[in-house]
Amino acid sequence: MVTSRKSRTKRKRSRSQKFKKAVLGRPQGVIQPRVQKVGPDKFGIVAVDCAKARSKWMLVDFYGTVIVEPTDVEHNRSSFRIAVLTLKQAIEKHGLTDVIFAVEMTGIYHKPPLRAFRDAGFETRIVHPFASSYYRQPEHGDIKTDDNDLDAIFRAAINGFGLIEKPFDPIHQQLQILARHRRDLVKKKSKLQCQIRQHLERGLTGFASLFKGDDLWSQATPVPLLRQIAARGGTVDVVRNAGQKGLVEWMKSAEIRVHQKTLERVVVWAANAADPDPVALHHTRVWTALLDDWQ
Repeated sequence: MVTSRKSRTKRKRSRSQKFKKAVLGRPQGVIQPRVQKVGPDKFGIVAVDCAKARSKWMLVDFYGTVIVEPTDVEHNRSSFRIAVLTLKQAIEKHGLTDVIFAVEMTGIYHKPPLRAFRDAGFETRIVHPFASSYYRQPEHGDIKTDDNDLDAIFRAAINGFGLIEKPFDPIHQQLQILARHRRDLVKKKSKLQCQIRQHLERGLTGFASLFKGDDLWSQATPVPLLRQIAARGGTVDVVRNAGQKGLVEWMKSAEIRVHQKTLERVVVWAANAADPDPVALHHTRVWTALLDDWQ
């Protein structure tokens, strides 16, 4: 049987597009020495499965004996206080001498319960979703419920996959947040520029092409001039009727300095510009709004 090159390429691509298996790595959160010191029945593990508005938690000992059944906790101050009080009473009642708090990392939604129990004096640890998913498979497979996830988080924690977060330098944290915010703004700005060009071409066909590379956005004249055109209807006819003298007056009234050669190019373009799209006025409304976001 002869296989065509096209089919072989397609098969090769489909194989390469498959997700690689998650690698858990070495367990860095080993707790066995502490368990041996106090005894398995005196070592407690709080497993927490998080969601957006609430979490579910349970308390078990190292053997897996459930001490506090799976319980919901809303992400608010009073609910956290009740959960902490319930946990402390259970610890005292069953004589637990060492306890860790293992919460599955879920975007940012695991942080409120993590902070609440950490501030209450408990040792808090993070369980990666890869680890909890791995330890859920043998017993529950793909049946992902809160109670099944709690069992998996417990298993991950006792096998060393409950990790303590390393403390970050405050200045580093601030710089990280601002750097990510700046990166996000750059991406949004680039996307907006593409969208503005697309709508601009439907009404003022060829205007953007007057400016090479990034000049449409970096030069002092183009964007303010676009705003003046949009304020007067946003059509090519507006530019034609105004002429170079009119454009100069617009910019002076807005107290914006311009280069005469730039305005000359715009006037020459307008004299021979293609007819706009039938719904160009609506596109003008869109690119004007996008321009506000960009600026």
